[in-house]
Amino acid sequence: MAPGLDRLTGKRVVITGASSGIGEATAVLFAREGARVALLSRREDALEEVAGRIRADGGTALVLPCDVSKEDQVQAAFARAEEAWGGLDTVVGVAGVELYDVGDDRVDRLDLSVWQQTIDINLTGMFLTLKYGVQALLRAGGGAIVVTGSPTGLYGIALGEDAYSAAKAGCHGLARVVANEVARDGIRVNIVVPGLIDTPINARFKENHPEDWAAVNSLVPMRRAGLAEEVATMNLWLCTDEASYATGGYFTVDGGWTAI
Repeated sequence: MAPGLDRLTGKRVVITGASSGIGEATAVLFAREGARVALLSRREDALEEVAGRIRADGGTALVLPCDVSKEDQVQAAFARAEEAWGGLDTVVGVAGVELYDVGDDRVDRLDLSVWQQTIDINLTGMFLTLKYGVQALLRAGGGAIVVTGSPTGLYGIALGEDAYSAAKAGCHGLARVVANEVARDGIRVNIVVPGLIDTPINARFKENHPEDWAAVNSLVPMRRAGLAEEVATMNLWLCTDEASYATGGYFTVDGGWTAI
């Protein structure tokens, strides 16, 4: 692993959805930059693999299996991270699901159970992450939070993903009002908006619908999907002191997709 610049030395970080994709890339990058990272996800085996990579390179990682839609589990995970390190400084909420191949659909065809599962993980999970994240950062005297958004929550572009679009729009609205509420407490809250990113959450789409995948790529001005590491670098910047005056904002990492 390439050496970092120590931009997060001493920072104590919770990252949800850390077992793969953007969450994994963020955890690895933050550890490289000197942070101690608490890894949250439902997949303990995958978390252990990520933690193993971090520890092998001299970093510090804490594995905390957690379903972000369950309040008792989120509360317990944050408590364990705080207890381990004497507090927290940073929270990055990445955990989410897309159920486009298993039920997310146009509103008149959308089953309530699929809607509920999507909302429970993507929106309620972000609410719980913010709830316990803000509590921890208040105790620490301030810090930074990043919420993972989506262009689908800004524009009606994800046809047939009505539940996902609604959940992400909810994350945006929640993050912005929280940013306003806690700014005076020294807590910054920002929204990173990844575009089409080549991660496991999009793997089924890429593999099962290659022509559609290529078509979507062709709509991106840079003519390619992004990488998880490219989103992680934006997450990193927003959690450093370099972003000290940035709060309540949208920061797109989408190859220009939302510019057209």
